[in-house]
Amino acid sequence: MDLVKTNTNKKICILILTLSFVLVTTQGISNNYLKFSAEASKSSNNEMPKIAQFQDNSENGVEISPPEISTESGEGNNQSMGDLPGGSSQGDSIGNQTSDGMSGALLSNETGTGMPDDGESSQTTNQSVDSQQTQTTNQDVNVQSNQTSNQDVNVQVDVEMKQRLDLKISEEEGEAPISVEEQTRIESQDKIIVTEHTVLTGPDCRTGNVLAGASNAEDLRVLLECQDATGTVMHTKTMDDGDYKFFLKLDPEFTFLVNDKNKEETEGFLVVEIVPPDRNIQGVYLPQDGDRVHVWGAWVTDKPKGWHEIHPTWKVVKL
Repeated sequence: MDLVKTNTNKKICILILTLSFVLVTTQGISNNYLKFSAEASKSSNNEMPKIAQFQDNSENGVEISPPEISTESGEGNNQSMGDLPGGSSQGDSIGNQTSDGMSGALLSNETGTGMPDDGESSQTTNQSVDSQQTQTTNQDVNVQSNQTSNQDVNVQVDVEMKQRLDLKISEEEGEAPISVEEQTRIESQDKIIVTEHTVLTGPDCRTGNVLAGASNAEDLRVLLECQDATGTVMHTKTMDDGDYKFFLKLDPEFTFLVNDKNKEETEGFLVVEIVPPDRNIQGVYLPQDGDRVHVWGAWVTDKPKGWHEIHPTWKVVKL
C-alpha cells in the first residue's frame, strides 16, 4: 500500500510540474505576442501619415515613390520620424542636410561641366574686347578713308563745277544769245509763272526803276519787281563791269525761282548780281563760297541767256 501511495504521489508531483511548465511557457508566449503586437501597431500608426501624404500627392499629379515602412527601432525609427510631418527637429535637420547636399552636388556638377573657370572667362572676355577694338579700329579707318576719298571727290567735283560756272558768267564779247524761238518759248513760260506768284512789298523792297544801275538793263525782263530768296553761295566772281555775281543753291521753298535753262546751264543754281552802285550801301553783304544768305532784289529773266536771276540785288544778309 505504501508503494502504491508513493507512486501516486510521484505522478501527482510530475503532473503538477508539467502543468506549471506549460503555464509558464504559455504565459511567456502570450507576453511576447502582446509585446510584438503593440510594437507592430505603433509602427503602423507612425507610417500612416507618410502613406496618406503619398496618396494626396499622387492625387495631385505629383509622382512620388511610396516610402518604405521600417520596423526598425532606436535610431532608425527616430530618423524615419524626422522625415514625417510633425517629426523631430533632428529629422528635419537630416532632411535639410540631405536636400542641401543634393542641390550642392547638382550645382557642383553643373558648374564643373557647363561653366568656364575664371581663367577661361577672362581670356574669352579679353578676346572679345580685343576683337571689338580691332573691329572698331578697322571701322574708324574705313570711315576715315571713305571720308577722305569722298572729300577728295567732292573737292574735285567742286573745282570742275566752279570752272563751268565761271565760264558761263564770263560774258565774253561776241557770245551768241540763245535762238529767237527759244527766247519766245521762255517768254511764254514766264507769263504763266508771274501769275502764280505775288510781288513782295515792304521796307526791303525798292520803288521806282528797279533795274537802275544794271549795265544790261535792256536784256532783262522783269518777272517780279521785288523777290527774296535764301540758300547757300556756291561760287562768286567780280565781273569786269564791277558787278558782283554769285550762284545761289536755293532752299526748297524757293526752287520755283529757277527755270529749265538754269538747270541746263547753271547747275540748277539761281544767278544773283549786285550792281556797282549797291555794293557799298548799308545792308549789302558780299558773300563768300559756302555762306548762307538771304537776298532781296528784282526777279528777272536774262533774255540772251534764258535763265532766271535776281538782278539787281539790293539787300544781302548773312544767315
